[in-house]
Amino acid sequence: MTNIQSIYSALHTHGLSKNHLSRIMPDWWSAEVEATPGGAQRAKIYLVKALSLQIRAFSESPPRVEFDLPGEKRFKLSSRTSETDVELAVAIARSASRIAINALDRDFVQPSPSASAIRDYILGTGARWVGLTELLDVCWAYGIPVLHLASPLLAKKKMDGIAMSINGRPSIVLSNIRKSGFLLFHLAHEIGHIALGHLGENGAIVDDDFEEQAKNSKSADEVAADRFALELLTGNPDFTLALPKKMKAGPLARLAESSAVQMKIAPTHLVMSCAHGDPGYYALYVGAANLLGAEVSDQSVVTGKVFEQLPELDPDAEHLLRNLIA
Repeated sequence: MTNIQSIYSALHTHGLSKNHLSRIMPDWWSAEVEATPGGAQRAKIYLVKALSLQIRAFSESPPRVEFDLPGEKRFKLSSRTSETDVELAVAIARSASRIAINALDRDFVQPSPSASAIRDYILGTGARWVGLTELLDVCWAYGIPVLHLASPLLAKKKMDGIAMSINGRPSIVLSNIRKSGFLLFHLAHEIGHIALGHLGENGAIVDDDFEEQAKNSKSADEVAADRFALELLTGNPDFTLALPKKMKAGPLARLAESSAVQMKIAPTHLVMSCAHGDPGYYALYVGAANLLGAEVSDQSVVTGKVFEQLPELDPDAEHLLRNLIA
């Protein structure tokens, strides 16, 4: 029979320490439960669900770790990242997505393939621009959970974004840790993949590093998702922006704020658009974006929406979800 130490040992070979695993175990788990004859079996069943593991491999003696990944997956990875590097992140993203989808009390509605139509709808509600909060509200209204992974289980093995589908129900999972300006475009890009029909019934599109992708040739689907995102955020799929002169982060942030309402473009996106057009001053633009988002991080906005939209989670499911995404 599989014992608890062999389970911990198998997971440790994948960088999952017992200390980190203890963070995701349910409230009823204890040293006493772990020491019981059935403790290993209960741990095995729980961890299979929590980490999207293949039950047959994990039930062998000694157990093997094989992740139960989406059948149709496309990895858009940087030169520094392999598919093996992000398997754990994709598996955890799938576990978190499954919890959110199962708890969501509304059906999925396919977003319009017209980015302008979605933009017009958002602006028609009285929004000043298409910002992170507005996009999150639209996604949840469509029945698309949006999550941000922040689990210590991941260490550095993350990606910028995943558009994922489980039995035809899509979700979006983000994991960039920069606190302001980055998640907006990443979210709009993943919405593009869903709206344009790039996902299969049980598929996943994994975008590892948008900044490096911008320097390289892209597939037709990635180009289409980029253009969708720009049209959604700015009204123009070919939108670019360059400053007429260099300025410090503070004046740049104030200029973005004063221009945003007239242009109907989120101020952080204006700043980051300049960054992509002028990478030599990248740190300056990131600094300006951080000033614009100083009151609250993008990650906390995303996570706050999750528990606002899923108020009646089962206690074990809520405990696990909080430790995967918060």
